[in-house]
Amino acid sequence: MTALLSLEDVSVRFPIGGRRHVTAVDGVSLELREGETLGLIGESGSGKSTVARAAMGLAPVSGGTVRWRGEDVSRFNAKQRREFNQSVQMVFQDPHSALDPRRTILQSVREPLDVMGRGDKRGREDIAAKALEDVGLPTQMLKRYPHQLSGGQKQRANIARALVTDPKLLMCDESVAALDVALQAEILNLLQDLKAEYELTILFISHDLSVVSYLADRISVMYLGNIVENATTESLVGRSRHPYSEALLSAQPLVHDSSAGRRIVLKGDIPSPVSPPPGCRFNTRCQFAQEGCRQEKPELLEVMPGHWSACLRVDELYGATAGRTAS
Repeated sequence: MTALLSLEDVSVRFPIGGRRHVTAVDGVSLELREGETLGLIGESGSGKSTVARAAMGLAPVSGGTVRWRGEDVSRFNAKQRREFNQSVQMVFQDPHSALDPRRTILQSVREPLDVMGRGDKRGREDIAAKALEDVGLPTQMLKRYPHQLSGGQKQRANIARALVTDPKLLMCDESVAALDVALQAEILNLLQDLKAEYELTILFISHDLSVVSYLADRISVMYLGNIVENATTESLVGRSRHPYSEALLSAQPLVHDSSAGRRIVLKGDIPSPVSPPPGCRFNTRCQFAQEGCRQEKPELLEVMPGHWSACLRVDELYGATAGRTAS
């Protein structure tokens, strides 16, 4: 089955003066299958948001290919680009800055339809009002301004604005990170309901593995611009096969029984993407790193059916493996 959206060896580099550049994303390959939720997780600075922006055309792709239903997005004509832009929508992290303070909630949600010139004003308002109803905002909220809404209500409005173009793919970039735990749960449950009602495919980006594991069918783990592990949620949470994922799991009491294993504390911060370490990029913080890890960069390999890992010592650390197929 052709993937809805796929990234093939995509890299994103930003110039930082002279001949220097920072590689935010380095040879990432991802596949989103229609109707699934893919979680993309990693620390701040790992390149998660840049992956989403590159897929949407909001960040320059320095290498590799972004495909929509098997077609190279960079080769789209103006009509195809418009259709793609309507089909792929994003919900951003900060619900406060994402809304224009001078517009009512109804006007903000209606705005994408205004830009597209779809139908008449009354018809566009009806579509916007329906989307707001679907995300749980009552009619009396429509004429209010952003400062009159709570953080959770603003994020619901942002989700409604993403829905009015009838998208096929919804990208959620840390979309619950600014909310408290109770509101996070509400938004996550809302996304589950909307996924079924609107027949959505979702890319859910977060640094919180407990949040991602609740929502996602599959999880890809990023570290310093690379995918280091990719598996079904059940497989990755049940038994990760990369030291970085293992550390993330140990820090999440909601998905990891802390009494059954020790907390793994990573020392130091994620290295600068301007000058990443040689070999495995995680070697500077990995408790299992050996000399070979500092010299050879690991490939992302299928270590068991449907479970991929980029670790040179995966056999030694996690036992016998099933397959050895390069991504």
